[in-house]
Amino acid sequence: MLPEHDSLCMEPSDVEKQKAIALIVAGLGEAEIRIAASYAAPFFWTLRDSNGREMTKGGSAFFLNTGERIFAVTAAHVVKECLQDTKSRMFIQCMIGSDLGTPVPFHLGDRLIDGHSGIDIATFWMTPEEIQRTGRQVLRGCYQWPPPLRQVDGGVTYCGFPGNGRRWLAPREIIFGIVAMAGIVSSSNETAISILIEREHLRQVLGDKAMPENYDFGGISGGPVIAIVQTPTLRLWMPAGVIIQGPNPSGMLGESISGLEIIKARPVHFIKPDGMIDVVRWQQIHF
Repeated sequence: MLPEHDSLCMEPSDVEKQKAIALIVAGLGEAEIRIAASYAAPFFWTLRDSNGREMTKGGSAFFLNTGERIFAVTAAHVVKECLQDTKSRMFIQCMIGSDLGTPVPFHLGDRLIDGHSGIDIATFWMTPEEIQRTGRQVLRGCYQWPPPLRQVDGGVTYCGFPGNGRRWLAPREIIFGIVAMAGIVSSSNETAISILIEREHLRQVLGDKAMPENYDFGGISGGPVIAIVQTPTLRLWMPAGVIIQGPNPSGMLGESISGLEIIKARPVHFIKPDGMIDVVRWQQIHF
């Protein structure tokens, strides 16, 4: 169950970026924000304290179709924290939030395909029936996996579920606020894609709540970055990255970027078609 979207997109800041940003703020801008939101899902788990009160922790995830296999993708640090909590007596259950009502429970330890802490991507499987029960869309890859690296000034959308958007309505009933945004790639290389949030150029296209100063994005890790690609005949949306860091005034290690509002993502080319993580490619770049 999702409340209104706190959704914004970037407006032109200089002449060189006009063409890329025009793709975002055109008539399809609102539709594309909604499309991006349809791919992301809350990945969370519940714990019960000594007083019997339930609390939640979590991040974001999305379902990916590489052409060879369909599976879920999230950030490895989210998976690591969840697995650590499963060892606690307070732990209750892992779940994927559903847009159709009841969250979908699963046992994370039994579902892992692969993960790598340095790359900060993890993958796990869910059945087609479980994915359908989430009400989320599956993000499809290009004709040949992996898709090309998204370059600087390329248009993208990205989204996730910040922790401060979770609200308990009643026992066993929780809602999630989604932040869905669009912008252009600020920097891009083989190991990272970054998107700078320039507040002076923000324009709200959905929802009725403006993004406050020092907004805490903690919880969006694991969400998708989606490339907007315009061909002479088609407008395409392709997977580009997995969010691994974002602005977080709490200074939480692993999710915080101090002093700048930057979304940092790992390119999807580190995900193999079968869901395994391409550690060799990572090592070739770093060593």
